[in-house]
Amino acid sequence: MRPILFQLGPIPISAFGVFLLLAFFAAIALARRTAQARLGVDPNAMVDLSLYAVVAGIIGARIGFILVNLDQFVPDPSKMFTIWRDGGLVYYGGLVAGLLLVRAYTRTWQVSFGALLDACAAPLILGYGIAMIGALLHGLLQGRATGVPWAIEIFLERRHPAQIYLFVAAAVILVVLRAQRGQTLAAGTLFVLAVFLQAIGRFSVDFFVEAPAVAGPLTMGQLASGAAALVSLWLLISLQRRAPEVRPSPDPIAGAPA
Repeated sequence: MRPILFQLGPIPISAFGVFLLLAFFAAIALARRTAQARLGVDPNAMVDLSLYAVVAGIIGARIGFILVNLDQFVPDPSKMFTIWRDGGLVYYGGLVAGLLLVRAYTRTWQVSFGALLDACAAPLILGYGIAMIGALLHGLLQGRATGVPWAIEIFLERRHPAQIYLFVAAAVILVVLRAQRGQTLAAGTLFVLAVFLQAIGRFSVDFFVEAPAVAGPLTMGQLASGAAALVSLWLLISLQRRAPEVRPSPDPIAGAPA
């Protein structure tokens, strides 16, 4: 663990903040390239959209964290704004807020919303994987105590490296997305598939995360991931039945047609 990477004068620079920025930069760069190559979207317009989506995502993720942990903020509401101290973000809150922003911002664009989301599938997963490195250094999503050989030591106790599990899951999802090249898919399928696989991965990894159970043996993260998996599975089935915009799927990572 190394929550503070370095000091910039009197200002501590957190590991999670640094890797979150790296995640955003990498995701925006990839989204810019894929949207231009696959859909002809102006790169500058895609950068603007990505930045707005990032801001909306952070706000949504923070609101989600506050709502889930309301008892922590009622005594001192000022803590709602000190995100650099607790790193408190709820992923699905950010995802929903980002999607709403993208939908509203691109309403006048002559581009299929589903196709645009497909161009953002790999960037989303790439950014999530990079952010997990920051979560590991910061001590977020701490794993349960264990004696497995690959355990990491946190506060003098060996624990599951849950963040690394999620990083590996993100890498596997990128491989799965890449494998869809040349497949005949309805627009939006790649993005929904990415969300579905990510939800399954988070649900599974949460069995190794130190978190209180809120419904039987399930944690809050598992409830959210389970709901996301069910919704995305329903969407996947619906997309394949409807398939109003079907075309061979290009490379979701490189952005070039297969």
